[in-house]
Amino acid sequence: MRKNINKWWVLVIIFVPFILMFCLHIGIALGRYFGININVPNVDASTWFMFLGSYLGGVMTLAGVIVTLKYQRNIYQHEKSLEIINSEKERLGMAICELNIFAPTEIYQRFVGLQITKEGYNIVEIAAIRHLIAEEMEKINQLKLETMFFTDIYAMTAGCSSCKKPCRIQTVLPEFQKMYGTVGNQIYETLREIDQFVADVQMNAFCNDRISEYNAVNARCQSLGQSPQYSETTIKDYENKRIDVKSRQSKIEAALTDISKYNQNEIPQLNNLAREYIVVKFQNAYKNCFSSKRGE
Repeated sequence: MRKNINKWWVLVIIFVPFILMFCLHIGIALGRYFGININVPNVDASTWFMFLGSYLGGVMTLAGVIVTLKYQRNIYQHEKSLEIINSEKERLGMAICELNIFAPTEIYQRFVGLQITKEGYNIVEIAAIRHLIAEEMEKINQLKLETMFFTDIYAMTAGCSSCKKPCRIQTVLPEFQKMYGTVGNQIYETLREIDQFVADVQMNAFCNDRISEYNAVNARCQSLGQSPQYSETTIKDYENKRIDVKSRQSKIEAALTDISKYNQNEIPQLNNLAREYIVVKFQNAYKNCFSSKRGE
């Protein structure tokens, strides 16, 4: 609507002097053939032609100024768009590079490599491992939130649905979202399984330690001809608290095998999708700022 109004104003500015010249010639013709003079006194054709020349000169100067200002505004808009896109590029690169696909394997191997004494695991070492797991899980959530808030990779732009010439943005976004979600969720869930596995194994070690201690005390009492200090029920309770961790451990090791392959397939594909997204955004920014038909 605004474009149409601007075009009409330009046409009016250009054609008004010609309309006045036309009216002048009509007035001259009426005065010559009918004796009716509708023109301004002492204003002849030469005066009107001088006015027309000055007017058109001013119009051309104004048109040049308008074109220059419009071009400078487009350059400014383009530069601002490039700043935003470069910021997106940096954010997406960070979101992909900081997906630590090696963290679950490193943490798992660190835990299974811990030495266990007859008293069980070292509480400080277990706490450090679980703290590391929590940090990695928090990082995954933070990366996704930052990507959603500081880039448009999780938001379809408003103009895409009405665009007459759709670009690759409409297909790149869903592909990136699906793959990034798959990788991030798999790492997150595997870390959660490892954390539960650590807690279960620690519980089993604690129960085994209590069972061994109570059996030893009861055996000493029996050798002295005394009644057992701990009942069978008490010992049985600790036996029932032990958790079967073999199935969880198998699940973790299978997940670690899958995650180890991400560096060959999923991560390169994420990089390619992010690179294509940025390239298309650069192209669209140029078209939006300098194309003569921005609606296309």
